[in-house]
This record gives sequence, C-alpha cells and structure tokens, in this order.
Amino acid sequence: MSYVAVVGSRLLPPSWAPRVSLVVSSLLARGHFIGSGGALGADLFALRALVSRGRSACEDSVVFIPGDISLAPSSCRFWLSRFVSLGSRVVRGSAWPGCSRSQFVSALFARSRRLVSGSSGVVAFVSGRSRGSWYTVRFACLRGLPVVVFPVEGLSSLPSLGSGRWSPLSSWPGSFRWVPSR
Repeated sequence: MSYVAVVGSRLLPPSWAPRVSLVVSSLLARGHFIGSGGALGADLFALRALVSRGRSACEDSVVFIPGDISLAPSSCRFWLSRFVSLGSRVVRGSAWPGCSRSQFVSALFARSRRLVSGSSGVVAFVSGRSRGSWYTVRFACLRGLPVVVFPVEGLSSLPSLGSGRWSPLSSWPGSFRWVPSR
C-alpha cells in the first residue's frame, strides 16, 4: 500500500488539528497510509490522529525525522513512542546530538526529500511562510506527484509553482490542488 505525505507548518494553529485529523481519516478510508515528518504543528496533528486510530492506522504508516528521536521536539516524543509501539516505523536521518545548525537543517531537507520520494502524493497545511513546507510541496511537484494545499491565509497566499494553476477541491473545502499546464 502507498502512503500520502501529510505535512505542513510548525506554526499551524491548534484550531486546524481537527481538519488535519479529517484528512488523515479520509486518506485511510481510501486505502492510503500516512507519511509525515515528526515535527510540531501539522506533522504532530497527523501523528496524533494516527495514534488515536490505533494499530490498523499506524502499522503501515511512517514518520521521517531528521535524526534520533531524542532530537525531535519534546512534545512529539511521546507520540512518536506510541506510534512505534503500535507497529509503525520511524525513519531516522543523519542529524545527531550536538550537530551544527546547518547540519541539522540539511538533515531536515533530506528528511523531506525521503518522505516525498516514497509517497504517492502530498497534502500540506501551510501557515505563514513555511519554507520547509513549500520546499516539500515544490519537490513533490518536480517529481510529478499530486499536491493538495490547505492555506490558512487563503487562496491569495498560494505561490505559483511554475507553469500551472491552483484549483479548489470540493472534497476537502478550503484546499487547492496544483494543476500543472500540459
């Protein structure tokens, strides 16, 4: 089975957690598993949604982190441990305790590339600039994967990703999919 990467801003408002959970449920109901990044915000909301659904939701889902679990945000560690205890896997990156900021950032970008490379598409919840989230979205577009974005600030906050346009999705109100020009 394939997984869909559910990612987004670390600063995603907590009021968006139910919407992330709804998307996770919808994807699971369609036969997909979930891949995520193990960070705060959208990633944590997706992780909590998976854990709350138990073993069947977690078994074939995966979380990619930039290094050891000890480097994950403290509020994510409990959920990552529960996720693993429910039969899931956490893929660790190259960062290590004491690495430099530039090494850690490099590991974050590598984590995002690995997450997208194994996915069948990306759903991103974006608030503010969200450089890492937009990096992930652009990488998915370059790979020709389907991309759906929920912009907290609305359609006007969506950047152009090259030749194409954003189109609203009726199945997930407030979301837009990238439609490349042919």
